[in-house]
Amino acid sequence: MTVVELKEKLIAQINSIDDEMLLDSIARNLEFELEINNEPYILSQGEIDAVNEGLEQFKNGQWITNEESNRRVDEWLKKYDGQ
Repeated sequence: MTVVELKEKLIAQINSIDDEMLLDSIARNLEFELEINNEPYILSQGEIDAVNEGLEQFKNGQWITNEESNRRVDEWLKKYDGQ
């Protein structure tokens, strides 16, 4: 598929979408990838608070390994996937 064909396909797919949340998500992803503003992302106060909470949890030894995290996700998926 050529670049022009891919662009046309994407435009057609986007034009067929009526879901505002999906369109918003697509727009945010494109803006992020294209770095339209060329400005650093400014965290909201809620995001800053969440980062600080995570840092405190880490300092207090409240963390798990990536392997444990993956195991928990797999367990959760099995539970909610009907397996």
